[in-house]
Amino acid sequence: MTSIKAACIQMDISLCSKNENLERALTLAEEAVSKEAELLVFPEVFSTGFCYDHIEEVAETISGPTIEALRTFSQEHNCILAGSMIEKREKKEKDRLCSEKQAPLQYNLGFCIESGKLTGVRRKVQLYGLEKRYFAPGNSIVPIRLQKHGLSMGLIVCNELRYPEVARRLALERADFLVSAAEIPDFYLYPWRIMSISRAIENQLPHIACNRVGKDRYSTYPGNSLIADGWGRVLAEAGKKECVLIGEIDIEKAKEIRQTGSILEDRRPDLY
Repeated sequence: MTSIKAACIQMDISLCSKNENLERALTLAEEAVSKEAELLVFPEVFSTGFCYDHIEEVAETISGPTIEALRTFSQEHNCILAGSMIEKREKKEKDRLCSEKQAPLQYNLGFCIESGKLTGVRRKVQLYGLEKRYFAPGNSIVPIRLQKHGLSMGLIVCNELRYPEVARRLALERADFLVSAAEIPDFYLYPWRIMSISRAIENQLPHIACNRVGKDRYSTYPGNSLIADGWGRVLAEAGKKECVLIGEIDIEKAKEIRQTGSILEDRRPDLY
């Protein structure tokens, strides 16, 4: 049986405390790999939270210390890490944007690191609330290709989960499974669970959906991360406390589920 063991790093996030958050994330990541997890998913903006008051100070490029620390961990443990962080624009692009009216200088960056290498990034395209003031929207929805089993990951960043079109585009581009890095507040807990399972069912793809816990000046966060298969069956689900949630994705069964019926082939793009 070919399978991949996944872990949701369901962690609390201290607003703007980058070093503290990174240390907490890597401590939980150590627990995950000790349980033989191969794919670890962090919540959205896990290293800073939505640190709007000091956003230019905490933002980093993809060659910065946060990605570097994650690359080191990934290489040491031969594992895959995925999540989201606040990205600082590269200087050349920043100079161009400064000439544009009110262009934010940060992205909400979804990333994937495999065995020490930055395998791919995808900038959040569906921004929510204050994000629209502080982040520029991404303009690409494509899966990230992994070496492991030749799989492709469809990475979803929080609010993008509310748009079925994002997950569907990833499925049409041949993603083998979906991953969500989220910071969903408690008032949205019920939709979070339904949407996480629905995106799996709609696209016949396993879904590893990681949400944060704790609270900050903006909201309280309920966790309830989950791992579901392509039928929408929940394989593992967390509660409201900080934890490492482990679930195993059977790659062969995932392929069989996608071959059951013809959901993607039977779409009517001429009508919708």
